[in-house]
Amino acid sequence: MPKRRRDLDFRGNLQAEVMSAIWKLGEGTVEDVRQQQAQRRRSAYTTIQTVMNRLVERGLLTRRRRGNAYVYRAEYDEGAYLARTIGDRLADASPEARRSALVNLVESLEPGERQEVARYARRIRRTRSKRD
Repeated sequence: MPKRRRDLDFRGNLQAEVMSAIWKLGEGTVEDVRQQQAQRRRSAYTTIQTVMNRLVERGLLTRRRRGNAYVYRAEYDEGAYLARTIGDRLADASPEARRSALVNLVESLEPGERQEVARYARRIRRTRSKRD
């Protein structure tokens, strides 16, 4: 069974907060991310810089130089990240646990979201039946 890629897991709330800010911004500098934090609990510039550099090392962010600063961008959009991490976790589970987890996820959706998932499922089924 394939091993889950743990390097894609967030290691703490601050990493999750940084990724959320980058997804919201599309791209940004360390200062842009700091500005997304509430002023009363804003992290030090060097703290955010360290977190962002670690996320680059782990392949979650990319960066390019713009003048004297780096501009960071997410390697995966939020939906792709969630799909990949959920898929990695499901890959390590038994078939029964995977089905149960997916059913629980679908049941937690709003009615309109469930209908959209059903449409996607029908589309996938049609596409796969044409290939078989």
